[in-house]
Amino acid sequence: MAIADDADREVARLCRRVVRDESLPGLSVAVTDADGTVYADGFGSRDLAGNRPATPETLYGIASCTKSFAGVAILQLVENGICELDDPISAYVPVEFEEPEPTIHHLLTHSSGLPSLGVSETLLARRLRLPDPGIPLGDIDDFYAHVNAAGDERVDPPGERFAYCNTGYALLSEAVESLTGKPFDEYVESHVFEPLGMARSTFDDHEFSMADDHMTQYRQTDEGLMASSLPTREIGQATGGILAPVSELASYLRLHLNDGEAAGERLLDADTLARAHEGHVDVPGRSPGREGPDREYGYGWFRDEGFLGDRALLGHSGSITVSSAYLGFLPEAGVGVALASNTSPAFPLGALGEGVLAAALGEAPESLPFFRLRRRHRRLAGEYAAYEGVMTATVERDGASLRVAFDHPLKDGETALFPADPDEEDHPRADAVYRYETVDAAGRREPVEFRVADGEVSLLIDRWRLRQA
Repeated sequence: MAIADDADREVARLCRRVVRDESLPGLSVAVTDADGTVYADGFGSRDLAGNRPATPETLYGIASCTKSFAGVAILQLVENGICELDDPISAYVPVEFEEPEPTIHHLLTHSSGLPSLGVSETLLARRLRLPDPGIPLGDIDDFYAHVNAAGDERVDPPGERFAYCNTGYALLSEAVESLTGKPFDEYVESHVFEPLGMARSTFDDHEFSMADDHMTQYRQTDEGLMASSLPTREIGQATGGILAPVSELASYLRLHLNDGEAAGERLLDADTLARAHEGHVDVPGRSPGREGPDREYGYGWFRDEGFLGDRALLGHSGSITVSSAYLGFLPEAGVGVALASNTSPAFPLGALGEGVLAAALGEAPESLPFFRLRRRHRRLAGEYAAYEGVMTATVERDGASLRVAFDHPLKDGETALFPADPDEEDHPRADAVYRYETVDAAGRREPVEFRVADGEVSLLIDRWRLRQA
């Protein structure tokens, strides 16, 4: 498909605004249809010290976007009769689980019954020289010992509950090596990267550092952006080990838009790849205005059936603290997006990816709940004062919520405010009432309102009316 008229200008406007507002050093984006890349650009700097620009060819750590590559690898082995999705993982790696055992399918869908065992978090912290719990994870034997000691941590039988578990994908990494005789990275390089022409994509941090166009990665701190080491992990590469440019990730997205074929190569039969795109397990939580769970998980993909109304969206964000990425595509519209940044903002990069997809279809990104809520919170944030200044307060954004900090000798402290109703689309300057909830010291939910009238914002909380300065 050709992207909508003026879509490239709208995508650039959106990306530049997010780079500025969220203090991203650099950002790269590529939009593709089933035939080829239709838009690609970079914004900001891949390296601040040298002010070298971010480009579509800049190498970034794509973190958990790697998981769908693991899904492709496993499905290739299934298609070739080397394993089955219903095989217990213990058939291929030295782990022991009580019956019923988790299968390859359960690990792919984060429904093994295991909660997070902290392997990735520990290794990332260790490589970033941050405090970690000191778990022995020096080699693969330590990893298996850690997993085998966690049998009592299982909370549900396999297949019943979604719980994001990087350890499951680490086990899948090792299963690929057990089944093929090749380490996971070598298998993906020869069976996915090479056929798709992804010549610069790699798992090798040395190869990454020697490349002409690679990011300098930054960690967000209270003092601002701090250049950091790259936290690559040899244990569990399937959890988030790929380093790639968005230009080549666009080629990978075309594999999914073309039912298993891209760059003149067929990597999977259409019916086999479709297993990766199906929603196999409900993901807890719901979007504003929805009645119940509205996302499912496939093999390395979240599936949302209600994007921009009734479109199916498959996507996955990823973060390794100093780099982040998003891959997403709309099967029916035949369009996909790859995004990457050399830091991790306070929100999943998928929120921006969805805005880019909306723009590509000719829809306003501001119509999406994420952008509407942020626009509303920018409007409501600020300094407030009660009658004659007897009480003052500061309202600040805090992720998807607001935080009120009171300043008075008898009422000093902070209160979190959570949206209590769907964020209806409105004009940024229109009169409106925004309802929130907070929880008092007794555990009671208390209503809070922001009222906007004639350009003035009032906060009604507890017994107070505070006006925005």
